[in-house]
Amino acid sequence: MTEKTSFNRRQLLVGSAALPVLASANVYSAAANHSHHSVKGKPFDPSNEPKRVRKNFYDLTDAELRTFMTAVGYARNNLKLLDPLQWDNYAKLHALHCTEADDDHPAVHWSWHFLPWHRGYLYFLERILDDCLKKAGVKQTEAFALPYWDWSTHRTMPNTREREQKGLASPFFGYNPALENMVNDDGLGFDNSALYDGNRGPSISKPEMDPKNERTPDSKIHVSDTLYYTSQDYISLILSLPWEHFGGGTVVDRQTGQGLLEQGPHNDVHDWVGSRFGKNRTMGTLRNAAADPMFYMHHGNIDRIFSLYNQPMPDLDGEWGQFEYNFLDIDGSTLTLSIKDIMTKTTNVSYTGGFSPSVPRRLKKAVKSAEVEVNKVLGAKPLNITIPESTISSERMILEVVTGTINNTGKYKIAVEMNGQTVGRVRWLDGEHRSNYKSTTHSFSVLLVNAPNTTTIRLVPPKKGTFDILIKSLRFTVV
Repeated sequence: MTEKTSFNRRQLLVGSAALPVLASANVYSAAANHSHHSVKGKPFDPSNEPKRVRKNFYDLTDAELRTFMTAVGYARNNLKLLDPLQWDNYAKLHALHCTEADDDHPAVHWSWHFLPWHRGYLYFLERILDDCLKKAGVKQTEAFALPYWDWSTHRTMPNTREREQKGLASPFFGYNPALENMVNDDGLGFDNSALYDGNRGPSISKPEMDPKNERTPDSKIHVSDTLYYTSQDYISLILSLPWEHFGGGTVVDRQTGQGLLEQGPHNDVHDWVGSRFGKNRTMGTLRNAAADPMFYMHHGNIDRIFSLYNQPMPDLDGEWGQFEYNFLDIDGSTLTLSIKDIMTKTTNVSYTGGFSPSVPRRLKKAVKSAEVEVNKVLGAKPLNITIPESTISSERMILEVVTGTINNTGKYKIAVEMNGQTVGRVRWLDGEHRSNYKSTTHSFSVLLVNAPNTTTIRLVPPKKGTFDILIKSLRFTVV
């Protein structure tokens, strides 16, 4: 099923996850002992790494699908509970760098480290799963590679072409529930439900990314936004933007602030997969997201898009490139890699299949921008901000909402309106993982395409809940 969403929505959703929940202290301890940043691990030697080809999930054969499920099933069920490589423990590493982020587990969201850290996180799981297949006695003709879910083309729960042609449901609902009676061996020879997670929003009867499948007006809007931000047109556009807008950071401070790939496609798909009812969901929470096998399929596509980015990036020999994180080797020992290491030592991975946007031209120089000082608090009532005439006059601009102190933690959103028309929705989580950084200035970007010329920007808070956010300024950049 292929769909190309028309480029007529000018919104940007910034956040996606609901509030996190507590997890087992024992499991956290097992993961923490192997990711403690104050203990520096051994360097990573890529010289003997085989080439790995990550395929579009839709293109997997039944045999390749079974291999994938065997690897995931082994990590979930056969590794010991306190083994740091056991599936749930590896997932907790993501939580430790998100909801539990501290000096020993540096944050990996809301910043220019988002894309390279997740690249490393996928890479080392891939090596672990390859080793799991060896332990399971599975013979391979080529090195194992994680598949990815091309949600720009397949706007539904991922399925393979072979299964789709047979009229079989996505294996993420269970490989073949008809063969599993919970009493007798299903005879499949691998974990029948390795890719299954019960805390997802889409169901086997409504697997499509379709607003009609949603119950509430807010959820219908959210899925419409998701279709827009995962569209081929939108992905092609953001690939042409400067790094601080594509990958994270701001013009003033390139370290903080979400990039557009994280804000829109990444966050919205997390929230679409994770149920939007309640707080205790898997893909819909930062703390539990990586426990869902869908997480790695989704991030595989995020990394694939990242691999297509050809604009100038921060200096690998500078502050960005020298920042270090710890990962896990296949024996459970600690590896320490800098961002530069991740970007230069994990190059044996390639992608095949899926939507491939035309590579945009490289930007020659920075473009002009204007900044309007605001320094007003957005509370329970909408905030009207006057801007100079003709500030918005380009076919394509970035509007950055620059904030100061955020006196609340939780999930909330702000609508951005021009001439009574909603042109963006700033939606984010400022939860536990940010609770120590409330005074940090954030920048939330909205990509404006053919926006109406106006002298007033209106920021509209959510109808429910109370919070105060200092709006420091609005920054407009022609792109």
